[in-house]
Amino acid sequence: MDQWYYLRAMRSGFSMSHRKEIGMVVDRERARDRSGRGALEALSASRTKPWMIVALLMVFELINYADRSVMALSAEYIMDELNISEATYGLISSSFYFLFAITAIGVGFTANRFQLKWILLIMAVAWIITQAPVFFFGGAGVLLFNRILLGAAEGPGVSMANASAFTWFPPEKRGLPASLLSVGSSMSKVIAAPLLTLLIVAAGWRWGFLALAIAGTIWSAFWLILGGDGPYRINHQPLPSRRGPNGTDGSAIRSTEKAVRRELFRKAVLNRTFVMMLIGTIPMYALITVILSWMPAYLESGLGFSRQNSGLLFALPSLAALVLMVITGTVTDRLVVRGVSMRIARGIIPAVALLLAGTCVILIPWAAGMHAFWAVGLIILGYGLGIAAMPISYAVAGSLAAPSQRPSVLGLFVGLQSLAGVVAPWCTGMLVAAADTKVEGYNLAFSLLGLAIVIGGVIFGIGTNPDRDNVKATAEPATGVEGEL
Repeated sequence: MDQWYYLRAMRSGFSMSHRKEIGMVVDRERARDRSGRGALEALSASRTKPWMIVALLMVFELINYADRSVMALSAEYIMDELNISEATYGLISSSFYFLFAITAIGVGFTANRFQLKWILLIMAVAWIITQAPVFFFGGAGVLLFNRILLGAAEGPGVSMANASAFTWFPPEKRGLPASLLSVGSSMSKVIAAPLLTLLIVAAGWRWGFLALAIAGTIWSAFWLILGGDGPYRINHQPLPSRRGPNGTDGSAIRSTEKAVRRELFRKAVLNRTFVMMLIGTIPMYALITVILSWMPAYLESGLGFSRQNSGLLFALPSLAALVLMVITGTVTDRLVVRGVSMRIARGIIPAVALLLAGTCVILIPWAAGMHAFWAVGLIILGYGLGIAAMPISYAVAGSLAAPSQRPSVLGLFVGLQSLAGVVAPWCTGMLVAAADTKVEGYNLAFSLLGLAIVIGGVIFGIGTNPDRDNVKATAEPATGVEGEL
């Protein structure tokens, strides 16, 4: 930690007169590191706690994505009952992301100062409050209002869940926890989607929203009792008072620490890895939002499956994603531990996954012309491969930040990533509505998305190099210790 802080501070142009103040900043960070490691040693006797937290956060992500997918599972019912067009439905789906990025970024900065346990609990309660009214007042206006507020409440979900999990693991072991959290989101379509489909078919689409409100209530109770932040969490510390030790003037220390913190955050987000990785994953995030919003409708009206079968098939891409995420998370973690460069393990491997995913998506229109199950197979493979790259990007983005700033860096990354959701479902709806047939509209949408994902994979592979941009790793390359991150 101290080598890193000195390196960053000296490169920021601080004068020799400020080096003593910078040393005091370093001493405080080192003390907090030792405190975190002492807590870790105290927990060593109970190695199940970190994985219990991961399990709870997986369920959190399951509910998070089930809240999003219930709209897709109800798409044809909603359009028929409320008499709305595909373009209007696409607008309502995209409205989920209107405030998503704002809250993802805003809460990320706020989270530096508060326990993540309480932030996650407040978010879950907000989901409950927004979902329940749809059961009682299910008009188009209420749906639009619900999706906007739910998007605001769920915006920080992925980044805060990852930030919370990362407080329990060192950086070289974060790939698997990050992948498991994404597995939780995939399980929402493997477990929750079939159950919601059966409930919607049997009782009506409004019951799906009520069921998720109840699920959120149950999770909140468990998290209140069992949740918490881990020993690798270093909270944002208040700046020194204006009176320093022994009554001396502390303004110089205060000014220096502010400048150091600004420099740390700037370096974490304004580097080639962060920027190129963000640009490279935005197209894949767009595909995720389209699948979450449109896949059941595409399977029914585009490929000819029944409504019930469309809801059940909705789970298959997530099954592939579940398997591939666990494999890639485990493999990349082991490669890093064995000395393989981060450039290869967390740069090249996910880039190749994105390239293959984009190729599969481009071929969906051709496959649909051959046989419906061929198209479903390419959706499954393309979605699974692309999703496998996403948690690795979160692990890399988190590794670029100081511990106290990790929630804000992850919040910024996911928030900017999610801007794709403002456009992609809406544009897909307009393409489907404007085409001569629905199939032609879907085919054009998949072709454009696949091409964008391929380009994103190239950008990801060219720009992502944590070994180059993670100055913390280069400061003490032999240790790989979280305190230096």
